[in-house]
Amino acid sequence: AQGAQSIHRSATRSYQAMAAFLVPAAPPGVQPATAPATALALAPSPLQPQQPVTLARQAINVAAVVGCACVGGSLCSRRLRKPSASLVALARMVRVARQAGGEGPSEEELAAAEAELEAFQDGLEALEDEFAEEVERRQAALGEKVDEIMKGAPLAAKPAVTIGGSSVGAAGALDRIAVCGILGAGPGEALVARLADEAKGTIFIDLLEAARLPFEKLDELLVNCKALAVCPDLGDDSATAVEGTKNGLRAILASVPPECTKVLLLSHIGAQAGKGGFKLDSFFGSKQAKWDDIEDELTANCRKRTVNRPLRHVIVRAGSPPASPEAVGAICCMGFDEGPADAQTSTDVVVEVAAWAFALEVNSSFTVVGGSGMEKADWNELLLPFVGPEVWRAEVSDPRKAAIFVQGWAEEFFGDGKRAIRMGVKTPVLIRKTDAGVIFKFKPVGTSGDEDFDSLTEGGLEFVAEAPVGQAPRLRARRCAYGWKVVAKENSEKALLDKFAKDWSEVSL
Repeated sequence: AQGAQSIHRSATRSYQAMAAFLVPAAPPGVQPATAPATALALAPSPLQPQQPVTLARQAINVAAVVGCACVGGSLCSRRLRKPSASLVALARMVRVARQAGGEGPSEEELAAAEAELEAFQDGLEALEDEFAEEVERRQAALGEKVDEIMKGAPLAAKPAVTIGGSSVGAAGALDRIAVCGILGAGPGEALVARLADEAKGTIFIDLLEAARLPFEKLDELLVNCKALAVCPDLGDDSATAVEGTKNGLRAILASVPPECTKVLLLSHIGAQAGKGGFKLDSFFGSKQAKWDDIEDELTANCRKRTVNRPLRHVIVRAGSPPASPEAVGAICCMGFDEGPADAQTSTDVVVEVAAWAFALEVNSSFTVVGGSGMEKADWNELLLPFVGPEVWRAEVSDPRKAAIFVQGWAEEFFGDGKRAIRMGVKTPVLIRKTDAGVIFKFKPVGTSGDEDFDSLTEGGLEFVAEAPVGQAPRLRARRCAYGWKVVAKENSEKALLDKFAKDWSEVSL
């Protein structure tokens, strides 16, 4: 900001000095000259304090003003040089005419006028050289100042959701979690042991017993629980086990306290794959419980919740546990409906994924497979795409410049007074710059322009430039600010991202 102000003040002084020199310097008898209209029109305007990216843009504009003013001064000096040379030649012709007997000024008057004109011409040549040197000097100063402004722009050194270290405990203690599993089978008991040091008073509830417990007892067990982790035995897909899990889940969800706002369900790869079409077993009333039913039980219960008692769910699909973790390949996290039907996932991986999903506040469903390389797994990177979730990503060479670019782009096309509909985004938006990028928030259609940014819950997109340790720098876009039961504005998101991707492809940052 100081660099831009300094450049602006210097440009203003240079322009004023140029105009003051050129206008009154005309010789006697010659109509006073004025600076070229282009240079007058480009006189620097007052520079207002703005954000660093805006100041950088203004500094570049000031450089253009300086360059145009200098070029204008140079052109003006050239234009004035011609009449001055003509006047010198005229004075010499008058002297010759006088020597031939004509009348005219005295010899002394002619000599004085000729000397004054020659001095004026020399002054113009010196001014032209001075302007050329000034252009070079200000171009160099501009480059240094803009680089200084860009270096000073803040940027998150690591992903905004990183919790540092290699354990969940680095993020601080988690809230009280109720782990609902199968006693003696599945990952439930292992998850309780995993969360023992991180969560405040983790408890275990047997899913098969929960359906037979009095609801008063379940209410007592779940007091002050802020989250549930439902962990059936992924290696047992028998109708009896699945039916018992579904009934236990139904009983537990009926006793969930108001302060419990999140449920993480471990399900099996292939759930919901058979939905649709005509089923003979359903027609004849012989339908058996499947993994689909467990997921449906959870999602149906969450949909019934009001805005005063929201219950958000995350479903993590995994494969059956293998005989040996090394036999199933490297750990891989992918989209919710992805993953081969015969994929396998080790129990240790399922436990770690559940623990880290709570620690990183993962809020979208996904699939995890594999089991080897547990000691080298970077859970921050594996689960980062499912926080939001992430909807766009690109590697960058300089994340600081990428952050400044996306901030300037947002201000240019979606800033105050700009209508998002021009860019194909039908939903009105508000923007706010962050240390590492910018946040877009959607506004309800038809509302006034004085909404509080922090109170908007109609969804949005956040662009984040990152330089994580051990990873390539990148720029990501992820969903944000979606309130309870707010439907994702996929069309507006796509229009905004398509516009940005098109403009981004034209720069190399």
